[in-house]
Amino acid sequence: MNKVLLVTAHPALEKSRNNIRLMKAADSIDNVVIRDLYELYPRFFINTEKEQQYLEQSSVIILQHPFYWYGIPALMKQYLDMVFTHGWAYGKDTARLKGKILFNALTTSGTRESYHEDEHNRFPLSSYLIPYNQLAHVCKMHYLPPFVLHESGKASATESARHAKNFKQLITGLATEDYDLDKILEMEYLNDYIAARTPVQS
Repeated sequence: MNKVLLVTAHPALEKSRNNIRLMKAADSIDNVVIRDLYELYPRFFINTEKEQQYLEQSSVIILQHPFYWYGIPALMKQYLDMVFTHGWAYGKDTARLKGKILFNALTTSGTRESYHEDEHNRFPLSSYLIPYNQLAHVCKMHYLPPFVLHESGKASATESARHAKNFKQLITGLATEDYDLDKILEMEYLNDYIAARTPVQS
């Protein structure tokens, strides 16, 4: 069974029922470790060696965060800068992260349709995630499409719970290696992959 590392960063987590639900869903699965960066490192002093150990021990790494100004929260950027270092995460004769899976699980207030060249956000969501896609490429990892909750502030309790349930289904599949990487990479979102695998109830 694959070990899954959920790295979460939300500067106001107590106000985000959607992200709390995602964390609880992940925490209910065996072989999942959660690193809540704002709880662990409120002063931004990252323990690089410890976090690298968690990465080495995991096959799947999830970056869970709100989508603030088209990017990740400051502490998560600090984490990536301090932990994914040259000579360890990438560089000559370095393959510590080779073959591991990486993806973003994010919440955003924008609609899915708004991430289009003719709409408010102007570009596909994937365009804003290119830095993490490239990070994975340089580190010889597999970068997957994002798992996204759009219009997160308007999501009803039912919608939020359903999203968390789908997240649990996704993580369980990745942990037990019950997934089709080729089909996943054809999708815009991991949500679409889960929807395609879920039987339609009559």
